Amino acid sequence: MKTILFLCAYNASRTIMAEAILNHLGAGRMRAFSAGDRAIGEVHPLTLRTLAAHGIPTDGLRSKSWEQFFGLGAPHIDFVITVCDEHHEDGGNRDRSQPVKAHWPTLYPLAGTRSETEALEALERTYVLLHERIQALLALPLDSMSREAARAALAAIGQQAAPAG
Repeated sequence: MKTILFLCAYNASRTIMAEAILNHLGAGRMRAFSAGDRAIGEVHPLTLRTLAAHGIPTDGLRSKSWEQFFGLGAPHIDFVITVCDEHHEDGGNRDRSQPVKAHWPTLYPLAGTRSETEALEALERTYVLLHERIQALLALPLDSMSREAARAALAAIGQQAAPAG
């Protein structure tokens, strides 16, 4: 089973959505985690509401620090996908001991002052984008792809247009 870590700053919305969607759609084939380098410690309630509206289980979702995914005792991670631009890296690492990295730029749906209705609309656009990307990810033959081919394919998925914030 391949493992994927979705990484961003706060781990409150986009990465949580990606984790939940992939765990739901990829049950048994892939395992997703999410984290942030400045995890705020809670998942935004409207994110949970959006996931639940799509029948995506939300039990156990929590905001986590990236530190628990690196070092002794951390789960093995095959792929790291960043979703916010401040965490974008080249992703071209060739070290086989490191996860394959890719970037899926995704606007922060809860940025700025918004009404609840506007926030839910932005979260819905984010959900649709991540759902499409994750379906494309699940269609990849990752077990038979080279590291470079997997990195390139994951990066290409991230080039799908992000919704307007």
